Formats: sequence, C-alpha cells, structure tokens
Amino acid sequence: MAYELKKHIFDGVMRAYRPSPYEAFGVADSRFTREMSHTVKCRDRFHVALQSGLRTLSQDRQTIVDFGPFPGSLLRLLRILDFTKSAQLYGAGLMVSEDFVNFMQHDIQAHILTVDLDPVGGHFQTKGYSDKVPLPDHSTQLVFALEIIEHLTSPFHLLAEAYRILRSGGHIVLTTPNVTRIGNVFKLLIGRSPNDRLAPPGYKNPDDEWRPHAREYAMHELADMLRQTGFDIAESRYFLGEDTQDCRQTASQHGINWAKWPFYAVPHLRGSLLIVGKKP
Repeated sequence: MAYELKKHIFDGVMRAYRPSPYEAFGVADSRFTREMSHTVKCRDRFHVALQSGLRTLSQDRQTIVDFGPFPGSLLRLLRILDFTKSAQLYGAGLMVSEDFVNFMQHDIQAHILTVDLDPVGGHFQTKGYSDKVPLPDHSTQLVFALEIIEHLTSPFHLLAEAYRILRSGGHIVLTTPNVTRIGNVFKLLIGRSPNDRLAPPGYKNPDDEWRPHAREYAMHELADMLRQTGFDIAESRYFLGEDTQDCRQTASQHGINWAKWPFYAVPHLRGSLLIVGKKP
C-alpha cells in the first residue's frame, strides 16, 4: 500500500526538526524574518518531493539515494520519518568534505559519496573525481535529484546513472525552477533577461563546487529527457516552491509578489517543477 506523507504529518516533523550546523544560516541573519535553516527555507520543495517519492516506495528493502546531498537536509528528514527510518541512505555529489561525511555517518548512518555528476562540463577533471555512483546496477528503489539538474552542463549523465542504479519499478524524483514562471515573464515584459541566475560566460572556478545555474527547463523538456533515458513519466506537476517567503523584502518586492498570485491559477506560470520517472 502506498505511503502518503500528509501535510500535517510533515508540518509536525518540521516543528520537531533540529537543523545540523551544515544547514543552519548565521545567527540572527538579517536577510530573514525568522531563525532560518536550509530545511525551513526549502520546506515546500521537500514536502512535495518526499510526498511524491515515498508513495512509490514499498516498506521492504528500502534503498534511497540523494543526488547532490549537501547540506544533508533531505537525508536527515528521511531518517526521522517513521516510514523510512530503517532505510539504507546514500548521498552522491560534490561539496563533500571529510567532516560532512563523518557527521552524516554518525548522525543518521547515511553514506556520502563524492561523485561528479556532470563530467561533460569538465569543471572538476583535475580533481580526479569518479563520475560513476559506486553502487551496483539495479540496487536502488528511489533516487532524489532536487534542484540540481539546472546546475549541470548536461543532465543526461545524471539521468543515466539514476537509471543504472534503479531497480525495475524504481523511481527518480526531480525538482527544478520552472523557466516559464510568471516572474520570468514579467522580466521579459520590462526588457530584462530571465537568465540572471545562470553562469556568466567564461565562468571557471574548479574550487567552487557549488555551480551557478547552467540553464533552466520547461516541463516538456524534462519529460523528453527522462523518456530518452528510458524512463516512463509517472507524475508531473507545477508547484509553488517559495524559497523567499521568509526573506526581508522591500515594499516594491512585496508588491511584485502580490501581483504574481492571480497568475498562479495557470499551472505553467508557477515557480517550480516536479517530475517523477519510473524505470520499466
């Protein structure tokens, strides 16, 4: 029977959740209206992603991989949920220090693996990172890739690795900013580029393992890429992932935010995309 992560259950988890030092922002950070952590800031995204992913997961033999695990929020949430508290948890990506690896192993018994999921970009060739997730073929039930695909030069390597390690019937859950969101439309109408979060031309810094956005996607592009990799589309939805809801904003910024709300009635004008691929 599918597990349904109801909103009130998730809200209860969030109230009891204690962020790690890797997730917490500075004490009394003036950018925010409340004490802030990565988990709280991204709570809407985590809820929709966990809800969609966990309803595909059986109770037995749970192996879950988080692509791009830093700062560990998703894996820590998975560990404290009753449904997945005994799952085998892995994270695979960059920004993986020895301290972070040790903390995640001690804190939640999660194995964190350094993997370059964007070898086509060539950014980290000198570091000698593996571009293969060191897990066997067909060994995983569920893969999360939240807010990572927009940072990659080419997403196909990540998708191929997810397909390889997933069992038949396993799922990948992707979230990413929606390139057709109303905020981008407003920018175009006033003559501004919607690409202000993209990497500037010539951006090269192999020591910076957090990368700017390489590009953003529309829903049909994500679906096409998943199908080309071999996945069937199990779910797709537009949602409001309002990461800025607790930020201090000027009066004009508040006005712009209110002006967006009527447009959210049109799904493809919402800010975020979620899509779930199923391996046949």
